[in-house]
Amino acid sequence: MPLVILGETLSYLRFNCIWPKKGHELNPGKWFYIKFILMLTSQSVIIFGSSAHLVVSIQNKSSNIFEDLVILIGEVGVFYFNATFVKFQQPIAKIFTHLSNFEKFGIPPNFEQRNKKLMFWSRMYKTFIDIVIFNMCLETLLRLKSCEKANLTRKFKEICGLVVTTWVPFDINVFPLKQILYLWQCYTLLFTLKGAALISFSLMESMEHLVVRIQHLKGLLLETVDTKDEKLRNENLEKCVEYHTDIFKIGQEMDKNFARCLFTHVLFSGALFGCLGYTVMESFSLLSSSLFSGWMLSLIIVSVSGQHVMDEGFSIGDTAYDSNWYDRDASFQKNIVLIITRSQKPILIHAGPFSHLAHVMILTIFKTAYTYLTMLNATSK
Repeated sequence: MPLVILGETLSYLRFNCIWPKKGHELNPGKWFYIKFILMLTSQSVIIFGSSAHLVVSIQNKSSNIFEDLVILIGEVGVFYFNATFVKFQQPIAKIFTHLSNFEKFGIPPNFEQRNKKLMFWSRMYKTFIDIVIFNMCLETLLRLKSCEKANLTRKFKEICGLVVTTWVPFDINVFPLKQILYLWQCYTLLFTLKGAALISFSLMESMEHLVVRIQHLKGLLLETVDTKDEKLRNENLEKCVEYHTDIFKIGQEMDKNFARCLFTHVLFSGALFGCLGYTVMESFSLLSSSLFSGWMLSLIIVSVSGQHVMDEGFSIGDTAYDSNWYDRDASFQKNIVLIITRSQKPILIHAGPFSHLAHVMILTIFKTAYTYLTMLNATSK
């Protein structure tokens, strides 16, 4: 069955070798994984260069190591995020396919409108990430002269004119070697960071489509309660109970298969924001500020959507309780009570074993970031 959701987002992920071509989502084949590994290998230049620069900086007792930490945490985080998403691509594709199937319960009334709106925001989000990466690549040109001036007094000379700090074991300050490395770094940031950002958006989109189904169920419940014919009313209620069960199953599949990817935010975001905060306090950096805004927005969209799913799941019981179900027969009332009881169990999308997507997760990550910032500030004095 063709996917009717996430059209804009998945088109870029296909271009980035993170999602299979159309018609092969459920059976991508070995070549899909080979292309992804080759693509990932070609994007490792920043990790190796920044790691070498960090080691050499420590050996030379240079104080300029926090930018290396920021880049390494960010790149390792997006590598883990992208690789984990590809690892669970097939079960995630089953979720997307399930959300594209309306044969059993019908198309939600506001599906087309919501789908078009999400596709529009996907384009806007891609544009925003392009601007973030452009700013990161632009900063090196803005600070080229200041870097060359600072090199006059440095014991450990930096390679000026690159996107991120890098060390190589040979002289690269010649044309066209440095220019090639600069473009290679831009290519790496574009595909790794933008790929991870669009994966986050795809997870958010799917959660919003689950919300559309929950809202559809609530409308069906109200229609069912108001149905005058007892036989038809009980038949429709059985369908609502089945629909409710189906929504819970989708939520459980999301929780099971999204958790490993989303664990990146719990594992890396606190440390990244702490190091970013410290670098910005020391001296304003367009690279650090741009990376913070892109990563922060990625965290916010999945957390807000996770909270949205949880709140809407609870509201199914509220909708059923506020209806006129008490005027119906005993059998109907028992089934309504079953729906209300089941709705008390939240639909949670976990981000690893320690947290679930909600507003509070953003606060928890910022608390962690503040701890890192305080520790870095204390140890650097």
